[in-house]
Amino acid sequence: MEGYELWLDPLRARLALVRGDLDALVGMIEGSDKWHWSTWRHLYGATTRLDALIALGQLEQAEEAAAQLVQPGTYLEPFALRTLGFVRGDPDLIAQAAERFEALGLNWHAAQTHDQLRSGCSDGP
Repeated sequence: MEGYELWLDPLRARLALVRGDLDALVGMIEGSDKWHWSTWRHLYGATTRLDALIALGQLEQAEEAAAQLVQPGTYLEPFALRTLGFVRGDPDLIAQAAERFEALGLNWHAAQTHDQLRSGCSDGP
């Protein structure tokens, strides 16, 4: 399955995040700025990249990527707000992200964000 990284790495990265396998994630994040090129997986790749950058402590890159995605009323807005909240240590942004997740009916993401907010925002998505 070599040569399909553009399509498979966002999926592999999410799996690595769920497993807490940061070593595997490090190898995938290189070149992750291209994950959005796969238009049928654009949203998934973009949101996974934000979570991966936070998990790896690449806060400057995470903030830059999130700032480009903060577009009110879009699917990506709450993910970007949550990322900016973690990067900046701003619980109000994280709470705002949780509200936006709820408004979009993304209840799992909202619950995850509320849990992280209660735990002190230090672990990221």
